[in-house]
Amino acid sequence: MAVRSSSSRFWLWTAPLLVGGAAALVFGVGFVRALRGSLGEPLGEPPPPPRQAIVPPAAGKGAVRILVLGDSLAKGTGDETGKGFGVRVLESFRGRGPAELTNLAVNGMETPEVLAVAETPNVRGLARSASLILLSAGGNDLSHGATSFGSRGEASPAALPDAVAAARERYVENLRKILETLRAENATAPILLLGLYDPFGSAQSGDAQSGAARLGASVVLQWNALAQETALAFPGVTVVPTFDLFQGRPDRLSADRYHPSGAAYALIAERMLQVVGKG
Repeated sequence: MAVRSSSSRFWLWTAPLLVGGAAALVFGVGFVRALRGSLGEPLGEPPPPPRQAIVPPAAGKGAVRILVLGDSLAKGTGDETGKGFGVRVLESFRGRGPAELTNLAVNGMETPEVLAVAETPNVRGLARSASLILLSAGGNDLSHGATSFGSRGEASPAALPDAVAAARERYVENLRKILETLRAENATAPILLLGLYDPFGSAQSGDAQSGAARLGASVVLQWNALAQETALAFPGVTVVPTFDLFQGRPDRLSADRYHPSGAAYALIAERMLQVVGKG
């Protein structure tokens, strides 16, 4: 997730006011109706009932092998300690025995690029031997989809919903392919997918800006609901929520006011460890 200018923030968080009806509907009815397809046409087959994440087995010679893929959040950008959530999860496992970490995250990656990395022979091999896979992808698809619309100078802002909808469909399709690729190589290792948060919602003030913030947050909730729906189609894949960690908590952002601080990464790592029974 890359830092964007104030004009980018307008396109991502304020412009949805023009189509606020649909976003407000999602905001009002929440995740339950979103998972039932209230966001539009169902994407893919109906998912099976959710399955409990599997506790990571020990990798060869007793070592737990953790693979991290994705964008700047997976890399740990913004953490003054440089650890991110990946190293913190690693440290927890090392407190109990041998563990190793491979982090292939890159700043700015969208889901097509994460998919391309996941499909390489090297990463397929790493996924095959992994005990735990941590994945962050989707935030850049959303932010870049909206900001690229603004930079192209379309004649009517009314076209913005179509641009975001197209980015959303690409995101879901690519996310499904990423999970399919990882599951094809490793049927049992837990895969933890990081949910999205709204870094700008708590920074708004005034009635109009507050309305924009609410609708911007509802767009993030839409994407989180779609991620959850997609994840439910795969055994042992869990979406780790982050939205509540940052809503109304600008103090948990790093100096760039966009990425998490070290303390926030620690909270994310704690949630991941709770999923795999290490928290």
